[in-house]
Amino acid sequence: MTLDIATLFAVTVFTMGLGGLLLLFAWLQARGTTALAWWGVAFLMFAPASGLFAFRGHISDVWSMQTANALMLLGYGLLWTGARVFEGRRPLPVFLVAGSLLWFTACQFQPFLLSATARLTLASCLVAGYSFAFTRELWLGRHDGLVSRWPVMAIVAVHALLFPIRVPYLLSVPFPLGAPVRDADVSSLLIFTPLLYAFAMVFLLMALTKERAESNQRHAATVDPLTGIPNRRGFTERAERLLGRSRQVQSPVALLLFDLDRFKTVNDRFGHRTGDAVLTVFTQSAAQSLRPLDLLGRIGGEEFVALLPGVNAETAIEVAERVRTNFATAAREVGGLPVTATVSVGTACAVLSGYDFDALYASADAALYRAKQNGRNRIEPGQPHTEMAQSRRNDRDLITAA
Repeated sequence: MTLDIATLFAVTVFTMGLGGLLLLFAWLQARGTTALAWWGVAFLMFAPASGLFAFRGHISDVWSMQTANALMLLGYGLLWTGARVFEGRRPLPVFLVAGSLLWFTACQFQPFLLSATARLTLASCLVAGYSFAFTRELWLGRHDGLVSRWPVMAIVAVHALLFPIRVPYLLSVPFPLGAPVRDADVSSLLIFTPLLYAFAMVFLLMALTKERAESNQRHAATVDPLTGIPNRRGFTERAERLLGRSRQVQSPVALLLFDLDRFKTVNDRFGHRTGDAVLTVFTQSAAQSLRPLDLLGRIGGEEFVALLPGVNAETAIEVAERVRTNFATAAREVGGLPVTATVSVGTACAVLSGYDFDALYASADAALYRAKQNGRNRIEPGQPHTEMAQSRRNDRDLITAA
């Protein structure tokens, strides 16, 4: 079935314009995602460009050819810029308009204007260049785990590859519209392809930004904003997964529970800003003392926790001592103030306490309590289940006797 070319042009103009408005509306609902605004304006450039193309033969070539292609290239430059902004990079205004400027410069030469092949080849190569640059921007940010970026990259890459290939076939499109058609099916397909591209791109770009927003929300819900490490919720979720894997292979796992000594005194004496700086110093010191595969989290106030896969009880104490001494050195002076902060540590090992996170945490918490009771700035190892139970019974007996 052959589709009417004039109708396809009209539908393409409408789709491009509507897509641009939808992207701008989505940006108004999420002002922080400025990439949507860049992409919305890009499609608003494509709409009049397609409309001017459709009127070729009825209006001056200055509008239907030179201006139309300049608007189209500006749209592709805006699409690429939107991809840069989406990935956290700054816009490059010179390169954004470089395609349009190069096109207008070429149009100043009469032989270029008289050669349809030359015009189509230059425009197609510029479009392909912007499209590949768009794909490259998304490729560089591929490690964030966003699934939607892959179909976007695939569509744009295919579009970039096909655009120059269709140069010979574009010569078959009849201008002005309504003129005799040599191959109506090919001409219809050439107009229908940008229509599908626009529809798919608008849908996928909105899906991509929505997925990024949801990912940011999940990150904010599981990460401590001051230190940048997992909060209680984020640490617990990851720790339970790690413990589950370790349980399957019966691999040793150690948990270290940290509590900064007399932290309220630090806040009262030096102020909460210095207190926040001390928390940051501890986070940095602990991270430098741990391995990349170890999990560090802040579970509230001045209390931190670390899970060490593949570490036994003896090594856990060595690691805890390294954290304690490194922090004492780093926190001797914070922001030019003699803070001299220290930390107490309780350790626990899954071999003794089991692979249940709550049980492991309870063992380390009891050890941390003993470290506080025994003078602070020290490390206490966790006890096996039987010893912990006996210790609790002794505590209850003392309370009853009293």
